[in-house]
Amino acid sequence: METRAHALAKAQERSGPIMWEWLVENAWLFWLLAMIVLAAIEMLTLDFVFLMMSAASLLAFGLSWVTDNFVVQVVAFALAAVLLIFLVRPIALRRINRSTPGTVSNAARLIGLPCQVLDPVTARSGLVRLEGDTWSARSVTGEQLPVGTDVYVHEIEGATVLVAPHPAPTADGRPEPRPSF
Repeated sequence: METRAHALAKAQERSGPIMWEWLVENAWLFWLLAMIVLAAIEMLTLDFVFLMMSAASLLAFGLSWVTDNFVVQVVAFALAAVLLIFLVRPIALRRINRSTPGTVSNAARLIGLPCQVLDPVTARSGLVRLEGDTWSARSVTGEQLPVGTDVYVHEIEGATVLVAPHPAPTADGRPEPRPSF
């Protein structure tokens, strides 16, 4: 009499080759799905790494119509991905960065912006409203800043803004003019 575990092991042995055969016969679908998933991830990261891998998947997709050898497709994908990441990506990044000079993004763009104290800000703690969001804050000067004080962002440390009652100086040492509240 055959045990349930033994029957399950036999079924898994039979499904392994079947799964591999299905993958080899439908490699075009695998590469198409890989290309779509990698492109979707690229839309979230915007770093061009997954875009290069998506392009390599396109190559493997085309190759799947020429040869049924899945190993050849995987090797072509890997080689294309490495070449695209190390040769094409740097050129694309330089071109993008050159076309948008002086553009600051993420936390760096917040430096110099005005904000308002919601909870007294000291050298250790406090809260400010910055562009409609509440941020934890600390005073750059160490002085206590009372509720309602208009302050400016001088630096970002993680999720904490370092603020002072005067704007951060520019490269030439003068305060940068910013719109008030």
